[in-house]
Amino acid sequence: MKKSNTNLIFITSIILLVVLTGFSIYFLNAIRNKNRHISAVEITLKKKIEDKQNVSTLQKKMNELLGTNTKIDGYIVDTSRIDLFVEYLEGLGINNNVNLSVKTVDVLKNEKNKIFLGLSINGTFTNVMKTIVLLENSPYNMTTTSSYVNKDIVVPVDAGNGTNKESGILPERESSWQADITFNVLSI
Repeated sequence: MKKSNTNLIFITSIILLVVLTGFSIYFLNAIRNKNRHISAVEITLKKKIEDKQNVSTLQKKMNELLGTNTKIDGYIVDTSRIDLFVEYLEGLGINNNVNLSVKTVDVLKNEKNKIFLGLSINGTFTNVMKTIVLLENSPYNMTTTSSYVNKDIVVPVDAGNGTNKESGILPERESSWQADITFNVLSI
């Protein structure tokens, strides 16, 4: 009986040892698989965080470039929106108390990225010169090809014979100046 009892304990111990070894191997493999899975998730998470940081950095750079792009657009005239540039020029004339009229606007096929314009400016000498200086210093990339400034004398016509009846002298002459300017501006 002692021998069979010892054999029974021995067989039970061996079975228990095999079962415990099997469970240990199963749990070690499960832990290794979980570690691999966690490592893969961690690497994916790091990539996602890095991508998110890159996207936020890219958005910041895009916002900076948008401001720069807006500045560049201020220097270049878009050929499809040339009417805004002409309005800018006419507004420049109105602001300086001169009669500024755009005579020609040419977009030549063989000259890429250039718009050719011709202006006529009429007004007092000071206002005409101020307008010319403002044109030269405008934010657009402009190159003046020709500029002519002439003095015109305008005599106001009196209802009578052109003289002041009381004093017998001619009416005062008002001087008017005219400038004809042609230039080209960079376009897209």
